[in-house]
Amino acid sequence: MIGGRKIDGEIMSENNEQQIDETTTENGESTTELSKLQAERDSLYERLARATAEFQNSRKRLETEFEQRMAYANSALIRSLLPVIDNWERALAVDTSKTDVAGVLKGLELVHDQMLAVLKQQNVEVIAPEPGTPFDPSRHEALMQQPSDQYDEPTVTQLLQKGYALPGRTLRPAQVAVSKTS
Repeated sequence: MIGGRKIDGEIMSENNEQQIDETTTENGESTTELSKLQAERDSLYERLARATAEFQNSRKRLETEFEQRMAYANSALIRSLLPVIDNWERALAVDTSKTDVAGVLKGLELVHDQMLAVLKQQNVEVIAPEPGTPFDPSRHEALMQQPSDQYDEPTVTQLLQKGYALPGRTLRPAQVAVSKTS
């Protein structure tokens, strides 16, 4: 029943509760007991309202934190790449008329090694299967088939491009040539 109580066989509205305070109900409950029940109801309603508000606030706070994490998720990776970019810019700024090709190539190799070290710090794994490795479609992408009497089908015969993976997820599969019986 909404907005009222059934007392003495009648439906009483909330406005008539003051009249109930001065009487005794049909089942013998005194007005003090009724007042206690009403106070308990009010207290429970207030606790429910507070709990609901706390839940809504927590949900909003978690959504905000999630959005912030997503916005700054790559910040550690970007910070670790900044020294690589600095070294790359230094390599590009070298006066080629005063430096030999071997020196420039050595500098590029150092920047490449630094980049691979950063990727390793970020738990990135290089996928570079050797010839003879069984073909794994979750980590390898077959671009071509090569006739081979040496390997059973399908086996990697040649690495065409390295792949990269995070633990449990392939970011880019290695591009390979696979064996094909002639």
